[in-house]
Amino acid sequence: MDEILDLATRLGQRIAADPRGRQMADARAALDGSLQDRQLLQDYETQQHKMHELEASGRPIEPEDKRKLADLHGKVIGSRIIKDVLKAQADYLELMTLVSQHIEEAALGLAEEASS
Repeated sequence: MDEILDLATRLGQRIAADPRGRQMADARAALDGSLQDRQLLQDYETQQHKMHELEASGRPIEPEDKRKLADLHGKVIGSRIIKDVLKAQADYLELMTLVSQHIEEAALGLAEEASS
């Protein structure tokens, strides 16, 4: 078990050194450093949640709620920091999906079957 955890640690270090890992870390650091963008994301998520709850409960969604969400959405997509985070997350997720697939294939012996 220790050997597996050791390998996992080394893999994590390699992922962190990959351009997509560095991009993700940099984007998170930029977001962490921007109180304005963090607050904007929180406000947007809160408003989305409110509208989903209203919809799920069958209550009407007021025009003001729709306007507020649209306004917040416009600000979110206008934020360079948030755009960078979303791009970095997409690239990082793609990398992690590929890594996970390769690990699963190797663990289940599928990689050997595919190359045979």
